Amino acid sequence: MMAGMTHSWLARLFVKERLRSAGEDSAAVSSPGPVWSDPEIPDEERAVLLVRLIEDPTAREDEQDDAASDLEFLSGPFVEAALIRAIRAGDFRSDLAQRCAESLAGIWAREGHVDPAFLAELRSLAKEEVFGILGVRAPHLLPPDAL
Repeated sequence: MMAGMTHSWLARLFVKERLRSAGEDSAAVSSPGPVWSDPEIPDEERAVLLVRLIEDPTAREDEQDDAASDLEFLSGPFVEAALIRAIRAGDFRSDLAQRCAESLAGIWAREGHVDPAFLAELRSLAKEEVFGILGVRAPHLLPPDAL
């Protein structure tokens, strides 16, 4: 039974829509929503799956963008380190690097901390994303000379 449960949430991770069973009506079934909102997936497993997706060079761009955006709703050193790796891998300016920068800034704003060394390393479009989001949501986290 556990394998079946694992398959069900894992399958929903990679599909955009869920088919209704005959016993469900449209009012009873909401859209599956983003992966981060699925209560069947523990946060730790969700983080691992999303990080694998953003680090998978064969993944579709839209899937990577969605995964990077979903990571904003998780937190912890594993998630932050993965976002930082992706930002660096995208040379601070790729579309994925920008999406990861948005998520990282969202986490930092929510958690009330930043990684000062990486904040100083930021450049290009990723820096604009992070500083823009922190400037609105948590300006106290920006360096004094950033304002």
